[in-house]
Amino acid sequence: MVARSLRDASGRRSILDRLGVLTPAHARLWGRMEPVQLLPHLASGLRLALGEKRVEGVLPGPIHGTIMRWLGIYLLPWPKGKIQAPPGAFSTPSLGWERDRQIVVELIERFAVTPPGRLGGIHPAFGRMGPRDWDVLQYKHLDHHLRQFGV
Repeated sequence: MVARSLRDASGRRSILDRLGVLTPAHARLWGRMEPVQLLPHLASGLRLALGEKRVEGVLPGPIHGTIMRWLGIYLLPWPKGKIQAPPGAFSTPSLGWERDRQIVVELIERFAVTPPGRLGGIHPAFGRMGPRDWDVLQYKHLDHHLRQFGV
């Protein structure tokens, strides 16, 4: 099975279409995230991938990071409500629903055209990441949270 990605036009279109129907009235189906936190959280993840944001904390060692990266990005489904976001993952303030959505859309479009070598290098849970890792992870992260809110 080929992993979906944001650089693939159909994968990106799927995410953008789902973002387009998402409203603040969509209730979460699992977890603790409030709707107002969702879009800024997604923007933070995209900024991390674009190398515009850094997350503090202890980075995993090369072996642990490699194993966790492979399992978390390519192999295992993400459990609903069981993954703890790293510190700072919810520190981006909301600028209002429509502006937050616009920012996420702009970041997705920018991610899709960013040269692979310019993507962020280090992830707080997975360590050093390659361009394909970032691409698939961002699709999976967006998909996971859109499902969390029933979209």
